[in-house]
Amino acid sequence: MNWEKYGKGAVIAVNCFAIFFMVYVIAVSAGYTVLLGDDFTHGVRVGAFHVPFFQYFAASLQYMKEIYLDWQGTYFAMFIQALLSPINNFGLPQLKAVMILNVLLFAAALFGVIWTAFDFILKEKKMPQIRLTVFSIVLFSVLDAEIFTEIFFWYSGAVAYSIPFSFALLGIMFFLLQNNNCYSRRKKLVFSICSAFFLFCASGGSLAVTGTGCYIVLLLAFGFYLTSHKISVRNIVVTVVGIIGAVVNVIAPGNFSRHTQNSGGEGFMLVKSVKWAVKNVWAETERLTKETMFGVMLVAMILIGIYLSARLQKILKKYGIISILALLTGYVTALPVAVGYAGPLFPNRCCFILDVVLVVSFLNFAVFIGCCLERWADLRDNRGACAVLFVVLFAVFVSSPEKISESSIVTVAELMHNGTYRNYYEECVSIYDYLENCEEANVVLPMPEYIENFECFYFDEDETAWVNIGIAEYYGKESIKRMNE
Repeated sequence: MNWEKYGKGAVIAVNCFAIFFMVYVIAVSAGYTVLLGDDFTHGVRVGAFHVPFFQYFAASLQYMKEIYLDWQGTYFAMFIQALLSPINNFGLPQLKAVMILNVLLFAAALFGVIWTAFDFILKEKKMPQIRLTVFSIVLFSVLDAEIFTEIFFWYSGAVAYSIPFSFALLGIMFFLLQNNNCYSRRKKLVFSICSAFFLFCASGGSLAVTGTGCYIVLLLAFGFYLTSHKISVRNIVVTVVGIIGAVVNVIAPGNFSRHTQNSGGEGFMLVKSVKWAVKNVWAETERLTKETMFGVMLVAMILIGIYLSARLQKILKKYGIISILALLTGYVTALPVAVGYAGPLFPNRCCFILDVVLVVSFLNFAVFIGCCLERWADLRDNRGACAVLFVVLFAVFVSSPEKISESSIVTVAELMHNGTYRNYYEECVSIYDYLENCEEANVVLPMPEYIENFECFYFDEDETAWVNIGIAEYYGKESIKRMNE
């Protein structure tokens, strides 16, 4: 009996089940997303409701222009904010479709980056069991970080952060593919065009996404130069396209007017912003290691690195240089947030981008550490040393600050299964229906009870609050306010 073959099959099956479970839970739960806050104010400002497609497409471009000139430079994010807006078109069914597709797009893009990256690391071109294991670990670590409600359960967060970030990942994936010599020149050209397109779009998202995408592509271009000792015109062109998009975003007049409002006219405070960015990265790194199972995942990746060491192409030193430089990506992600908000504020949606960057960069570094340990101590052939490492992994797992049953993905699965999300969604829908059909001009409503691990519908007791005004304008009311409890 071929035990190695059956062992690989078992690993693939387990990982496929784990990946399906995680994606299924988040996607189905995202289908219960409700309309709230900015979803109404953006839609009202777009101003076009249930009009023919090309007329609405023009309205979306006009909205992008208005926001670019007076609020922020996120040209792609604001374009799709309007283009995909549920309240302007097909309502809650459209919201459900957008949010589910948002989850699937992120998972597919992250998977694509990891799968294609292994082509440049491994001697053996397949090894699906390793690729799937690494993706499972990365996806679990990202979801276990608990910071995703504004990404997967809020429409405005999805279009401004998640979808542009998924586009950045797709741009990186195609950038890797265009450097893979297994493909013909024609295919490489197609990959280059796709990479440039996705990176340019991603650069029109939040500046945290913009900086992250551009830095990673620059890092990859440098890595390919180290391995080939040749300057790739194709890599330069694609990288420049991404940077041009970033420049278009950064120089937007709206960025300056918004920053003046946020900073109170104190300027960009670059030195303070760097300090805030560093503190935010350190604080989030500490939280990941002390409050989640990230430490267990790091040890697991070191073991994977030991296993892969003999199977790597002859690029360990160059791989190490890129892995070390990749650890700086978190600071590149955090700095635009600190500059933009002119303070230490780091919203949930920005923290998600940072978490993905920290998870991927540290887990990748752990693989490199494992490779180095194996080369230094010949661990693969030392059964005693391997046994010790597995004992260490078990000890870290047992002493982890969080158990699997306490992880956020399990919590979300429970809330989905017991009907909490569904019940909350139905309660919000009844409020929307009431606002749509009631004849009252000044509406006073009870607000649905808050639930954990979700982005909840909210409005204020003060009818002049911006969120109340947005909801009232959409439903054609003079005012809306929350009932005093």
